[in-house]
Amino acid sequence: MKSSLAGRVPRALLIAAALFAVSPSAAPAADTRPPSRLLDLMAQGKTETDLGHFDAAIRALGAVVDAPDASPALRAEALVRLGVARRGAGDAQGALQAFQRVADAPNLDAPTKALLVRALGGALPSAKRWAEVWPRVSFVVDRSQPTRPAMSVVWPEAPGSQTHTGDAMTIQLADADLNNVFLMIADISGLNVVVFPGVSGKATLDASNEPWDRVLERALAPNGLASQREDNVLLVARPEYLPAPRHFSGQRIDVDFHDADLRKSLAELAARGAARTEIDPTVAGRVTLRLNQVRWDQALEILVRVNGLDWAQDGDVVKVFVRER
Repeated sequence: MKSSLAGRVPRALLIAAALFAVSPSAAPAADTRPPSRLLDLMAQGKTETDLGHFDAAIRALGAVVDAPDASPALRAEALVRLGVARRGAGDAQGALQAFQRVADAPNLDAPTKALLVRALGGALPSAKRWAEVWPRVSFVVDRSQPTRPAMSVVWPEAPGSQTHTGDAMTIQLADADLNNVFLMIADISGLNVVVFPGVSGKATLDASNEPWDRVLERALAPNGLASQREDNVLLVARPEYLPAPRHFSGQRIDVDFHDADLRKSLAELAARGAARTEIDPTVAGRVTLRLNQVRWDQALEILVRVNGLDWAQDGDVVKVFVRER
């Protein structure tokens, strides 16, 4: 399955948009603008990269990098774009060298780090979230393939990458609300997507023929979120709130609660498994939940977890209690 929501935009153009979206004030003031010849070389390098003329792009961007009168900010931008051009030309080693010079720079600022993140295929969160986390964003080099070393982004509070096997999708997002991303993922994957309370954020990314689970990971990681698949259910939460894997064997049912009493909903799900409930007297609230063809005990688990509770089964009795912090 393939979902295409927008035409493919050249990566170099998207990188430029990301830089100014994160920090509109990053453009130099009029009286400190770099020499026009360097700006012309930078523009030439961008254009040649967009056109796939990587050798010409490398020459133009390399000249900016080597120019003694290039400002640190201009040189850093040129290095990022030089890495992209070298990568396009098939020079993985050269690309890594350019990216590493930027990543290791002691004066690396937020706009330049955002540019590097996008160049490495990463997504960006909202401007507010970026302002909070950018100092803690780091980079790691994968040398498992000696001839094709690669740098990737390490986001704070996010788990490591997983193996991605989902159907391919093509998408372009600009400061998109994560709820819209979840709807698209549910549509392409056919899974029940369950979003825990408190999950929010935005994402800017572009993906072409990438597995949907990789696209989701790219959108979640910058926001300190993670996902976990269990059968035909995909849970989305902060990593610490995702439950430990659990085996479910109950009969498959459909669930459709809309502003329903929480205690009655728990009892109804237990009854689908021929069980009765013993619920902590402090448990109360309303619930809205819709699931398709999930096992009754998994539905109960979901309802319990998203409400910050826990449960255990003893024979035909399901005990629901407040989770210990």
